[in-house]
Amino acid sequence: MRKDQLRNRQRLVSAARDAFGEHGPEASLEEIARRAGVGPTTLYRHFPGKDDLIEAVLDDLVGSVREKAEQLAADGDPRTAFRAVFTRSCDLTELDTATFARLAAAGPRADTHAQTLIAAIVGPATTRLRDAGGLRPGIAVEDIARFVRMTLTAGDPATQVKAIDVLLAGLVA
Repeated sequence: MRKDQLRNRQRLVSAARDAFGEHGPEASLEEIARRAGVGPTTLYRHFPGKDDLIEAVLDDLVGSVREKAEQLAADGDPRTAFRAVFTRSCDLTELDTATFARLAAAGPRADTHAQTLIAAIVGPATTRLRDAGGLRPGIAVEDIARFVRMTLTAGDPATQVKAIDVLLAGLVA
């Protein structure tokens, strides 16, 4: 992409992130284009449908979490790495957490995309812990991704911490 195309795409994703944060997936594409300072044609050139834009915002929301998880997964002790990745996978601001949860619930495509993103984040640490014998039998990466999503909807940060602690106590062998 040309620099102006990349800039427009990022402006659209940022505007959509703000609009979806305020109004949920019901935010109109026209409003998002207006906030980004581009025309509707530019929006549709980058994102042919709302589902495409929702996926881009979900990707954007987990960007910083993904980077942290990659660093944490390299910790020497598989249990420490798993706990850190699981905990930090839920480490979004309250607004970003709420936005992620609302967008993930926007439809089957968004749900699948959100699940795939989280599984990619927790996958390496989960596999490492399982290989070290520290994960309860029968628990798959997809299960861990579902548990992370559960904690995202736990409400306030204190309740989220409790949910994480309970889930981790039940997951680690």
